[in-house]
Amino acid sequence: MRWYEMWKAVHFLGLIALFGSFVIHPRAGARLRAAATVGEAREWLSFLQLTRGMFHGGAGMLLLSGIAMAVMRWGMAAVPFVTVGMVTVLVMWIVFASMVAPHLRAVDAALGNGDGPVSPEQSGLIRRTRPWAAMLAINLMALGVLFEMTLKLGWIPAITLVSGGAVIGAVAGISSPPHREDRQ
Repeated sequence: MRWYEMWKAVHFLGLIALFGSFVIHPRAGARLRAAATVGEAREWLSFLQLTRGMFHGGAGMLLLSGIAMAVMRWGMAAVPFVTVGMVTVLVMWIVFASMVAPHLRAVDAALGNGDGPVSPEQSGLIRRTRPWAAMLAINLMALGVLFEMTLKLGWIPAITLVSGGAVIGAVAGISSPPHREDRQ
């Protein structure tokens, strides 16, 4: 059982990295959106870019350790809380890689090496609603998985909890006041 405990430690490290990215992303993102100069925006973007590695590393550790623990404990049986958790981590990873990370790269490219005030085009790109809403949806999906893993829910409640978190996060992210005027 020592291998199981080792994988559990890796799982918790993944959880810490993933939730660390959730703590940093909205705070640094708010500062990035409020930046008045390109230099200030670049500083907050560099801090925000740390979340990419935290998210990818955390998701990878959660998925690999989750698979290892599931196989050790339940074999290849489809246990609802395990299956929903793993599928959710994969979906979160895909959404992050396809929406959030490309947005950060696009902002980095748009800011370039110049200085001066943030242009309206740069501000529009920075304030694009969809990536920020996606990150909030991912955050609430992960919170749903955390509850689901703790409560060991069946299929319907687990799926409802996680998908409900995604919907609430997306709607809240799209309709939040800092982004309302910048819907794209």
